[in-house]
Parts: sequence; C-alpha cells; structure tokens
Amino acid sequence: MTPTRALLPVLALVLSACAGSNRVVQLPQYRADLYPQAQTLGGVTVAVDELKSAERVERLFGADLIREGILPVNVVVTNFGKQRLLLKPSDILLYQGKEVIDPLPVEMVMAAAKHRKQLRTGPGQELDKNYADALLKETAIDPNETYRGIMFFAVPAPKRALDRFFASLSIYPDDGPKMRVGITNLESGERVLFAPFSIKLPESSGGSSY
Repeated sequence: MTPTRALLPVLALVLSACAGSNRVVQLPQYRADLYPQAQTLGGVTVAVDELKSAERVERLFGADLIREGILPVNVVVTNFGKQRLLLKPSDILLYQGKEVIDPLPVEMVMAAAKHRKQLRTGPGQELDKNYADALLKETAIDPNETYRGIMFFAVPAPKRALDRFFASLSIYPDDGPKMRVGITNLESGERVLFAPFSIKLPESSGGSSY
C-alpha cells in the first residue's frame, strides 16, 4: 500500500470529525463607533446591529434562527468618557409604532435552535454556554471599555398580502421597527437615551409562534 493510500482513511476520519464539529464563531470585537448605526452623546457611543442574514446568524449561533422567526440584535456600547456606565436589558426597547416587541427568553431561543436540527456546537452544555456568553446582561462599563450583547426578538411573519406590519415596511420604511437604548451614569445617576435606531427585518422568514 502506498503512503498516500495509507493516509486516506485517516484523512477521511479527520475531515468527517471537522464537518461534524463545526463551531460557532464569537461576536466581532468592534467598538461601537465603527458600526453604520451608531450614536454618540457625552462621550458614550451606542450602536445597534440587527443580524438579519441567515448565513451570518448560523455562523454565530449554530442554527438558522431566521427561519424560526427570531431576529438577534447586537447592542454595542463603547465608553469613551471618564464615568462608569450601567447598561440593562430592561433599558432597551424595540417597538413598532405604538406596539412594544418584547425580547424572547434565551431558553426559548435555544429550544428553537434545537428544533431546527442544524446545531453545530456539540454537546448541550457547550451550546448553553455559547448562548449565555452572547446574551446581553446587566453590566457596568468602565472608561475606555466596550461591551456588547445580543437580544433576541420574535419577527412576525407575513400571513397575507395586506398584512399591515409588512405593508408598512415596504411602503413607509420609516414606520418599521425601531429601538431605544438607555444608558445610566453610575456616578451622577443621569440617564441618556439613544434613539431611534431603525431595525431592518429579514426579507423572509419561516414565521414564529413565540
């Protein structure tokens, strides 16, 4: 047996193992001022990055959440000032007109990911850690630090041609979903509101019952 033929079974085994253990990638470590949708007030920059590409979402979370009607939104805060800041999930609001769109619990998102049977993260414990690490949490942000975290929202799927939600997006783009982000100065107690951030939805999704 030639050396090349002897290596073929080993090579096939390695490739198979790699294909079966593709891992998700971490969120990019960009500062907030580098994002297209960024606002700066009082030495603080806040950016919002909706993850509406199915391919990008699958790279980051190991499953096509878009097809489950779930939109991940990355919120990034960079503290260029000298004060300490507080960011809380409860200070972030997604809304459409007068309707508030509540975030989904991470447990529900992970259940949807498992339902898709497209996970690439290995054992369940590792999956839990990946999602837990990415999730936006209540955090104090020191000077010259950047914090980023994901919030998950249900995206209503169009059920008919006259669906008001999607009709408004196509005819009146400014009426689409928007986000507000509140930041608190831990030293003075002052709150600063960053808004509005326009949120673009995926062009199509599988819908959601959440």
